[in-house]
Amino acid sequence: MKKLPVGKQNIESILTEDFLFVDKTRQIYELISTGSLYFLSRPRRFGKSLTISILKEIFKGNRALFKGLHIAEKENYDWKPYPVLHLSFNSFGYQPTQLTERIANALKKETTEYGIDLPFQNLSENFKHLVQTIARQENSPVVILIDEYDKPIVDFINDYDQAKKNQKVLRDFFGPLKDLESRGHLHFLFITGVSKFSKVSLFSDLNNLTDLSNSSLAHDLTGITHEELLDNFSPHIQKAAQVLEVSEAELLEGVKLWYNGYSFEGRTRLYNPFSLLSFFRANEFANYWFRTGTPTFLVELIRDRQVDPKTLEQYKVPGTFFDKFSIEALETAGLLYQTGYLTIKKAIRSMEGSEFYLGYPNKEVRHAFIYNLLEAFTYQSPSTVGQALLFIRDALKSGDVEQFITQLNILLADLSYFHAPKGRKKPAETDEARIFAMWEGYFHTIIYLVTSFIGFSVKSELSKHKGRLDLVAETDEYLYLMEFKLDEPAENAIQQIKDRAYAESFRNTPKKLVLVGIGFSKNERTVQTWESEVWER
Repeated sequence: MKKLPVGKQNIESILTEDFLFVDKTRQIYELISTGSLYFLSRPRRFGKSLTISILKEIFKGNRALFKGLHIAEKENYDWKPYPVLHLSFNSFGYQPTQLTERIANALKKETTEYGIDLPFQNLSENFKHLVQTIARQENSPVVILIDEYDKPIVDFINDYDQAKKNQKVLRDFFGPLKDLESRGHLHFLFITGVSKFSKVSLFSDLNNLTDLSNSSLAHDLTGITHEELLDNFSPHIQKAAQVLEVSEAELLEGVKLWYNGYSFEGRTRLYNPFSLLSFFRANEFANYWFRTGTPTFLVELIRDRQVDPKTLEQYKVPGTFFDKFSIEALETAGLLYQTGYLTIKKAIRSMEGSEFYLGYPNKEVRHAFIYNLLEAFTYQSPSTVGQALLFIRDALKSGDVEQFITQLNILLADLSYFHAPKGRKKPAETDEARIFAMWEGYFHTIIYLVTSFIGFSVKSELSKHKGRLDLVAETDEYLYLMEFKLDEPAENAIQQIKDRAYAESFRNTPKKLVLVGIGFSKNERTVQTWESEVWER
């Protein structure tokens, strides 16, 4: 059983120290053979740095390292060595002056091997001088590998002024790339990052830079397909099944549910490599990838912009959506897609153009993201939210509506006037009507998040022939029909369920059907009244 390279990004140590390696050299060979200037955006911990490391060793001509792998068997690849410049911006998320200094230091490290002095004060001029001098000395064009180019921008994505300053530093630094390419000093260029927010403004002069982010050329370049899982992880699958006391088929279904589902072109489904490796190391289902980068800024942005979390389950976008990212106009869905919290669930392509449906990639992301949204919307601590959710789950499973309401009020306890939801007023809408509508939607959202997180089948604003039912939540034994009212008694909500015959379509269910009416108070920001009753068929 090979060791699992959790967090390892150096291909030499992975291959020489007998770590498990999913061979991606076939895909890399195809890229090398068909082009020379590439850009790739992928979420964090999705294999970008390892791809850079593989490219570095290939272009250094280290054929022996890849013995037994796909590219080593390609007779038409000559393994000619090229000078390689490898710049990683992974630790460059600092102030502009520090960013300049760190880039300068990174360039100096690259000069050591070639004995080149950097005579200029300007980063751009030194970068250009370095590449040109290496090309002349080695009598060969240079391979440039740039990893996590956008880290100094992404780290300040919620600080527009700082992000723009760092963007300017990077734009000036990358400025010589077009001239270096046109003069024949570049043999190959590969740039990776999490986002495309600044790609256009940083590399716009490189007109022939191929963007692989949504291309079929790189659909499985990073991430792990189900076939690769079966081919490479067999001993680990057997061990995990034994530890968890399930069949291998049951284990694979669980692993697929938790960690599969990423797609960047709408066809191929990929496992998150970090989560997959972490799972087989621990043999326990958990939020491995999510916990390495809790998206506080994103969930607060969703709350403050009054984005309805239900829309994140299926978010429809046109094909042009993937070409319009910028830090000047941060679109919530764009941020979520670029950072890996949403992915392409379905693609519809036609002569009229393409349409894409975004959604959570898998249980790990959906489960953890909804939990973080609930913390943000209730302004409660993780421990308070976690304990309340456990009680709510048990209460609804057993039909204890009173306990459900008690725990719901605990979650709502810290909402204050200062947490009032914000939003634009619609034409001809009074301030009072606007505030009323926003609080009503806010309470609906919290209950939706609660019932979604605890794993029940949930349908919100379910259309019926006489109106819309606010929420349906289903457990193994109970089916809850919930109607919410703001500044009205709960009995009005129950009566509405009856008057509009919402329960009729569920008449044949074998489960116990419970009508629940909840009356929220806008001023008290809590459940003011509630009623429930079992519907008698």
